[in-house]
This record gives sequence, C-alpha cells and structure tokens, in this order.
Amino acid sequence: MQILNYLKSIVERLPGPLPNFNLIHVVLMLILLENGVVGRKRLSSLINLGEGSVRSLIRRLREAGLIDTSKEGCYLTPKGREKVKDLRRFLKGPIEIELSELVQDKVYASLVRGVPLKKLRVLEVRDEAVRAGGKGAIILVCLQGKLIFPETSELLARYHPRDELRIMEAFKPSEGDIIIVGLGSSPHTSKLSAIGAALKALEFVE
Repeated sequence: MQILNYLKSIVERLPGPLPNFNLIHVVLMLILLENGVVGRKRLSSLINLGEGSVRSLIRRLREAGLIDTSKEGCYLTPKGREKVKDLRRFLKGPIEIELSELVQDKVYASLVRGVPLKKLRVLEVRDEAVRAGGKGAIILVCLQGKLIFPETSELLARYHPRDELRIMEAFKPSEGDIIIVGLGSSPHTSKLSAIGAALKALEFVE
C-alpha cells in the first residue's frame, strides 16, 4: 500500500539514535493537524510524547515536506494534506465512542476500508493493538448492513444491540468495512491500540 509504505519510510532508522516515535505517532500527528494549527506543547500532550521527541518528530515531518511551523504552532503543508487525504481513503477515525455492553467505558475505534475479508488476519491485527500499548482490540466487519465478528460470523446485535447502534451511528460503515475497537487502560492507550491495529489491517488492503 503506497501511502502506508511512504509513512513508514519517515520513521525508518537513520544514522544516529533510534527515534522515540513510531508510525502510530506519525499518523496521529498528521490526523491532529487535519483541522488546523496545533501548538507543540499541545501536540506533546495529545500524542503523549515528551517535548524532545515531539521536536524530533516535527523535524522529520518538516524534512518530508508534510508539515511546517509558525509562531502559532504546526500545520499541514499542501503535500501533507494530500497525504492525509490518501490515508483517509482507507482509514476513518479514531473516534471516541461510549459503549455499555462490549465494554463499559469510553473507547476509541477506527474504520478500515479496502481489506478483503478472506485476507484479514484477525489475530495479527489484535496483536498489533497490544504492541501499540493497549490491551487488545475488538474486530468487527460490516456485512449486509450488520456488524459481525469475523472469526465466528456471529452478529454483534445478537449480544450487544445498543453498542452496535452506537458504532453504526458513529461510522456509518459500508459493505466490507472493518471496525476496530481499541482496548486500553486509558483513553490514550485505547486510541493507540485503535490506530496501531488499523495500520496493521491496512497492510492487507489490495
């Protein structure tokens, strides 16, 4: 997948110390800048990276021509907006959703498009959510207007009808879309797991 490979190249190891940020932080920063200028301290808080690491990430993204800075903060360049647009063709979210049945908490979830169900490796996607810092992920697929668990083909609505309604309202998924609910010990780790698992799922896009 071209956009994913491009973003991965930004965090490939260069001469010198290994950076403290990874692909998830790159994507999260670009998403945060979608709606306008954000200050460095605010980015540090939202991404949960130290200011030194955020400065390094900003420098790397500036070198790639994706962002620029002003007195007010960081913002996307035209190239950056184009890359985010490319990513958004396949990725929606992460969106905060309050669930009451699958889990009783506010969690973050992402939607991934373009992955054939026969190629989706649910265990690998779930493992990536853990590697991202979360506790795991709940994977759902939209088929015939319903959300199902791909491993068992059981309907989410059979057990958790209210949560299905909330997820459907939040994402309005199309046929074959994959929804990943990130599980974590905090909203931040839920968001990291939702993004990390989604990026793993994007590797299976045809």
